[in-house]
Amino acid sequence: MITSKQGLDDFFATRRKLGIKPGLGRLDYLLEKVNHPEKSLPTIHIAGTNGKGSTLTYLKETLMASGYTVGTFQSPGLPTIFDHIAINNKIITPVEFIQIINQLMPIIEQMDDCDQAPSEYEILMVVTLLYLKEQVDIAVIETCMGGREDVTNRVEPLLSIITTVAFDHTAFLGDTIEAIASHKAGIIKDNTPVIVGDLEADAFQVVNKEAELKKAPVYLYNKDFWIDEEGIDTFRWHNDETTYRVNVTMKGRHQMVNASLAIQALQLLRANGWNISRSAILQGIAQAKLANRMEWISENPKIIVDGAHNLQSIRKLVETIKVEADNSNIQILFSAFRDKDIHPMLNELSHLSNRITITTFDHPRALDKTDVPMSVLYIEHTEQALQQVLVNNHSEDILVITGSLHFVDYAKRLVKNIE
Repeated sequence: MITSKQGLDDFFATRRKLGIKPGLGRLDYLLEKVNHPEKSLPTIHIAGTNGKGSTLTYLKETLMASGYTVGTFQSPGLPTIFDHIAINNKIITPVEFIQIINQLMPIIEQMDDCDQAPSEYEILMVVTLLYLKEQVDIAVIETCMGGREDVTNRVEPLLSIITTVAFDHTAFLGDTIEAIASHKAGIIKDNTPVIVGDLEADAFQVVNKEAELKKAPVYLYNKDFWIDEEGIDTFRWHNDETTYRVNVTMKGRHQMVNASLAIQALQLLRANGWNISRSAILQGIAQAKLANRMEWISENPKIIVDGAHNLQSIRKLVETIKVEADNSNIQILFSAFRDKDIHPMLNELSHLSNRITITTFDHPRALDKTDVPMSVLYIEHTEQALQQVLVNNHSEDILVITGSLHFVDYAKRLVKNIE
């Protein structure tokens, strides 16, 4: 039995050593033993290379503005494992988490004894479903990685959303857009609507084929619904019947696209009897904010953090900063997982600034000096790197801290301590 947060940390530390284990058989066994909580939980399921967290946030805020109690599962959970799971923005407490883990422990121990030890994320998913099933009106759940074999892919959603498809996690998902798209498309369920974002043709062909096999209605961005930009934070959303003039707080054109996917999902819910007003949609979209996504964390010095953790999201960051920062001088502090496209990501960042400092952070997948081009400044310790860039910072400079969400979250906490 686990009796403390330290005991829980120790338990999950041993589970992490199991790594990523293929197949959903262990999860299915766990779910069967706890009477399939996923079957009684109305869900929206979101997959995509980028944009999942933002789309989830737009949906959550609007559903809450409509008076619903909303459960969420987000990945990664930062800074703690508890941050994966929340109800109406209130994170599960250690006491609640431990209580559910202890209910599961006899099943977990039995599986361990049979050489079917469940992984960290398999256990985490069952905890999520058990925690949410009796307490929420609806859950919004984003995949951890991929979709088809993801631990979230046992939910029975009201609708599914595929935001984007780009190269990421290629060691697990494949090294072609078609292979990655196939994993994302794996969340599509029989006769269940799927909302599809701005995909390139090869990716959409894969997704659409899966939808046809499952007889799932497809709602495609720029075909079934679309947007007209009216400014850096305002757009008009359209489908054939409805128009909304929408304000967004989160920065970047990609956030308008993410918001448009959420609005289409909300329209489908409305058509199926959910009480979601026009004013709730406009309020929810406007007030949605997501930590570590184009987040200003300091005005003096000027610091932005953004978890642009792969090549596609780095490109979106560069595009957005060029709009938001005018002609300000930019400094960049960067770190990422070594299995990402480090050199292409740095090349994209060089279009924004030649003042780039690279560091590392405490994670087994974090890059080290051998992953960094000789021509770029590398400072091993994040604290030292942050102090160095701040020393070199001029009053008109903007420091952009970017890369892995784990790194960005850690660096943000260091900034707060310095202040």
